[in-house]
Amino acid sequence: MRRDKSRIGGIIKTFLYLVLFTFIIIVGILVVPRFEWYPPSVNLKLDSDFIGLRPFNVEVKDKGSGLKKVSVVINEGGIEYPLIEEDYPVPVRDKDITIALDPKKLGIKEGPAVISVTAVDRSLWRFFRGNKTTVSKSVTIDTTPPRLEVAGREHYINFGGSGLVIYKASSDTVRSGVKVGDYFFPGYKGYFKDSDIYLAFFAYPYNVSPDTRPVVVAEDGAGNSKEVGFSYRLKDKIYRKSTLNITDDFIERKAAPILGDNSLQSGDLKGIFLKVNRDIRQKDEAEIKKICANSKNAILWNGAFHQLTNSKVEANFADYRTYVYRGEVIDHQYHLGYDLAVTEKSPIEAANDGVVVFAGDLGIYGNAVIIDHGFGISTLYAHMSSIGVRVGDTVKKKQIIGRTGDTGLAAGDHLHYAVLIQGVPVLPTEWWDEKWINDKVLSKIKEAEEEFSTPSAQSSFIQQGPSQSGVH
Repeated sequence: MRRDKSRIGGIIKTFLYLVLFTFIIIVGILVVPRFEWYPPSVNLKLDSDFIGLRPFNVEVKDKGSGLKKVSVVINEGGIEYPLIEEDYPVPVRDKDITIALDPKKLGIKEGPAVISVTAVDRSLWRFFRGNKTTVSKSVTIDTTPPRLEVAGREHYINFGGSGLVIYKASSDTVRSGVKVGDYFFPGYKGYFKDSDIYLAFFAYPYNVSPDTRPVVVAEDGAGNSKEVGFSYRLKDKIYRKSTLNITDDFIERKAAPILGDNSLQSGDLKGIFLKVNRDIRQKDEAEIKKICANSKNAILWNGAFHQLTNSKVEANFADYRTYVYRGEVIDHQYHLGYDLAVTEKSPIEAANDGVVVFAGDLGIYGNAVIIDHGFGISTLYAHMSSIGVRVGDTVKKKQIIGRTGDTGLAAGDHLHYAVLIQGVPVLPTEWWDEKWINDKVLSKIKEAEEEFSTPSAQSSFIQQGPSQSGVH
């Protein structure tokens, strides 16, 4: 009897131990994590040490119990101005907060200040107060936009052509240039002795509305911006329309190889052509813009640009092409350059002095060369049968850089030639015209020097005459 009682007592004791052990495990699982000690992380996303009217972001994360509250304040002269105060009734793992500062509404003055972000999680650590992270950064409150003054009188611009604007922006400017619709053409400083004076070559693109007004924009480190218009007259240009018949043979010989050896296995010749003419074309044009974005901060070219010797124009700039396949209209595209033909595999000359920034295969353009002429101006040479230069080579006007061909999406031997500003194609004929160079570039530089009363640091061609080095 005693043995049975003892056995039952042992069983009960074991059971109680098991219950206690289970309880401890459950408590450990449910409660201990609430005492985690990992503090939240705070990332104050500021592009500079200046805060203005441009919104900025604060990224807060917590990998433990989740965020309980976040606050953002600015301390100026010992006075705290709350910007954000958020409490979260349920745990939040991460929070991305956008803050748009309104100094006038808050009563904050321009000048030095400290911005602080504090995040508290839902941990029971620190006597149930949670883990806390505070990140502070010294900043300067700045809500005054840059000063901006545009030189020159009325500008005459061809639709699809080029222009030059010279302007003076205050020294706090970090980004400036000419904006035409969605296009932006950065200004370059360093040409004039006064470092606040900029040159900005820009395009009035072939595909924007004639009602689009170009403006000069300047932005400071705090994101404050200023826009100034300028007087101009836009001359309309009528661009040609043409129809191209696409054959099976052309697709098999020219379009399919651009996609790859296996593309013909699908048997969809129309689909192959459209993928090349649309998708690959778009990809190639994006690559050209990327290549042209890092232009030299100097004018490398010298006088009027050179048209390929003895060449005949076979297709013009901004021709609107309609593509017909088996009697069906299947596509429309702009031809963004001039097609120049001489004889098969004719020598190709560099249009002007510059530096080779691309030499190789460029999709629909086949073997191609891009030459940077400085301040955003580039020239493209495409469909070449052979290339005679390498990236980094310095070339002179009329120097042979390769030979014409029919590589890429070319139907026959010719040179596809384009002039680009920041990768945007423009009318090549302007740059072939010495009078246009003198009237639209050199005279504007002279006017700007007189208007700003600042001697040029690099304009030796103005001081020494057209026979000297520089831009003629």
